[in-house]
Amino acid sequence: MLHHPGHTKGSCSYLLEVKDSTKTYKVLIANIPTIITDKGFSEIPAYPNIRKDYVYTLQAMKNLEFDIWVAAHASQFDLHTKRKPGDKYNPAAFVDRKGYEAALLKATDAFNNHE
Repeated sequence: MLHHPGHTKGSCSYLLEVKDSTKTYKVLIANIPTIITDKGFSEIPAYPNIRKDYVYTLQAMKNLEFDIWVAAHASQFDLHTKRKPGDKYNPAAFVDRKGYEAALLKATDAFNNHE
């Protein structure tokens, strides 16, 4: 379990190994730190460290190493393009470092433009 606060205080991502009949994959279940408020960060007294937590999480997520990644929301990792109902087993469809980096860049841009 990886502590990735910002989105909420207790946000977490998960990094685990998954084994199939031929290979072991390092899988990231990413909690992409999207902005969930229209308020400025300084206007959230119940979470005074929100800005600092976003900065920490965005940096920490850049340094993660994994083979496969998915996210809490299908749209964040393009699930419906990568896998359609009836598709055969294909873990390689989720080997997508560029997609992960693009999702982090989008989250970073939203953070930088938020306040």
